[in-house]
Amino acid sequence: MAKPRIFLSSTCYDLTDARAALTKFLEEWGFEVLNSQNKKFGVKPKAHSHDACLAMMQNADYVVLIIGGRRGGTYVGSEKSITNEEIRAAQKLERPIFAFLDKQVHALRQTYRKNPKANFESAVDDVRIFDFIDYVASGHDDNWLHLFDDVTDIKDILRTQFAYILLLYSQSLRKKDARPSQQREQTVGFPSALDGAPGDDEAEQTLFRAGLRQVYNSLKALLDADVKDSAKQEQLKSIWVIARHGRADDSCITLREDRFKASAWGKHKGERVFAQLTGCGIAGRYDFEEDEGRPYQTVELVFQDRRDTSYPAEALHTWVRTLVERYGDDEGLEMFKRLDMRIFSDAKDSSAKPRAKVKVASARAPTESK
Repeated sequence: MAKPRIFLSSTCYDLTDARAALTKFLEEWGFEVLNSQNKKFGVKPKAHSHDACLAMMQNADYVVLIIGGRRGGTYVGSEKSITNEEIRAAQKLERPIFAFLDKQVHALRQTYRKNPKANFESAVDDVRIFDFIDYVASGHDDNWLHLFDDVTDIKDILRTQFAYILLLYSQSLRKKDARPSQQREQTVGFPSALDGAPGDDEAEQTLFRAGLRQVYNSLKALLDADVKDSAKQEQLKSIWVIARHGRADDSCITLREDRFKASAWGKHKGERVFAQLTGCGIAGRYDFEEDEGRPYQTVELVFQDRRDTSYPAEALHTWVRTLVERYGDDEGLEMFKRLDMRIFSDAKDSSAKPRAKVKVASARAPTESK
């Protein structure tokens, strides 16, 4: 009978005993363990030992990652550790990852963020371990870090997690409810009329309509991209938070980084989310500004191809603020995710809710994009 395979990913020399204990534990449970320290571990001919480990990842069904105080060797093909490359390979193959982090190392993460130049030699041999931890924790999925004191903790957690996986599998075998399944709400088409567009005159309303159309096209491209749903949700959340709390200019919305972190996430994950905002005409970036001579960090949302006849940043800002004012944060966010802009439709449209009373900046001469 075929057995599910588990790949053990960690540094070897400092975790040899833990790896051996886990191998025995998992084999007793009926798993085949891919442990590079085990004589059963297959080695690809004419390959470096690092590449042999990465090649073996394709045979794994699950990955158990153990992060201790040692970074381990640097992969021959990059500047990252071999453990880091193993996890990147597992993510590309979409293998489930169970990540375990030594409690003593975890206790120093906040200290490192506040004072990265401090001496951490008593706990870790290389501070890049903290960057790797942040990389795992900021992932779109499998970013749960299970803390452990010793190998007994890891065994207990794995026992619980595999029991839960079995429960999920059992539930998947049950007969489906006879009632039709509820489909996820689809995006709403761009309104055929925007007679409720804010503005004091037709010129202002025309600018707003053009900007709103550019916003819609950009967000639709984001939702249609061939990436994971979880990645899209993180991108939408970033855009929502910046538009909700920031200040808008012609093609840019700016928000203080500490405010963005309070509603979304820190810089490490923020940069990662922004890096994936490709092909939709919107870019996210970190920058600095000054207030009375005191510098502070900001996050910016930039429309890369703003046209002279539209102000998409202001249109996005106004749309989000209007949704929040009329429907509140929760319902407004759901409407935002569906690209529902019918709040600016004519009030006679039965599918739209009452017209929003919102003003935009007066029409002005075209300016250069920021």
